[in-house]
Amino acid sequence: MKSLTKKSGKNTDILQDAHGRIINYLRISVTDRCDLRCTYCMPAEGVPQLNHSEILRFEEIEAVVRVGAELGIKNARITGGEPLTRAGITSLIQKLSVIPGLKDLSITTNGVLFSKMGFPLREAGLRRVNFGISSLNSDIYYKLTRSSRLPEALEGLEAAIKLGFEPIKLNVVVIRGINEDLSDFITLVKEKPVHVRFIEYMRIGAADYSSSFVPASEIRRQIGAAVELEPLNAPVGCGPIQNAWRVSGGQGSIAIIAPVTEHVCEYCNRLRLTADGHLRPCLFSADEIDIKPALRPAFNTEMLKSLFVEATQKKPGNLRETTDFGRSMSQIGG
Repeated sequence: MKSLTKKSGKNTDILQDAHGRIINYLRISVTDRCDLRCTYCMPAEGVPQLNHSEILRFEEIEAVVRVGAELGIKNARITGGEPLTRAGITSLIQKLSVIPGLKDLSITTNGVLFSKMGFPLREAGLRRVNFGISSLNSDIYYKLTRSSRLPEALEGLEAAIKLGFEPIKLNVVVIRGINEDLSDFITLVKEKPVHVRFIEYMRIGAADYSSSFVPASEIRRQIGAAVELEPLNAPVGCGPIQNAWRVSGGQGSIAIIAPVTEHVCEYCNRLRLTADGHLRPCLFSADEIDIKPALRPAFNTEMLKSLFVEATQKKPGNLRETTDFGRSMSQIGG
């Protein structure tokens, strides 16, 4: 296999794909379970759940991240399902937070459990958090999540602010006919140090996609008509470049992530690890690499390195359209 690692200026191996992109970001799904049933993520009845034996153990995840860090992975994000439903998640954060070379450790959560878990997570070494809350209106929130737990999610958001997490991002999947009125979030950005990111609705797991899609251009026009925007010098966070602005006179910022109409493939710097131990080179491709043979019955560091390189090699250059994602969004990990 042709190696796609190269030496950095500090003589450290880094992952570089066939298109010249440096891969330094790993998203890690720790569970396929979730306490919500968001319409843009899974059907009302949920999806078939993995057996407990299929889920990577914490020591296995730690081993993967250690090897990834040796290869230049600097940023790791914990996802699910809902990662806070996994028992002992704080201990995993503690293990990962001290890995040499890992510069940023964050989590994506729906926020429902965060008000109780935010402090121990902060103490364990977590520094950044993304919330997935696609409406601040209880009726609309129920339509989107099939749940009445918006008060708990907002308590989690407030807890993150009080605990000093920075930056705090709030992901909003915009769906026509449901939550395309963004005024509540614009007000939130004015009043709170929250970075709201409006995200185009992706086809993954979507039953009625075409009539629900709101393009980034329309989102941008609505925001611009409601508030004065000031361009940010740099995007907030570790992901691909995005359209981002600070609201004049506000504490937070607004960004638009447009994976459908404004592809950012050329800037993609990430791999994904599914809860059952598959490295996924691209969100939009069903192509995956099973890494469990390098973890069970015993860790094999050299095999893990080889599989990281293989996943990097398989990253597509610019995948503009696909209908086969292989899994639902909750199973991929976002």
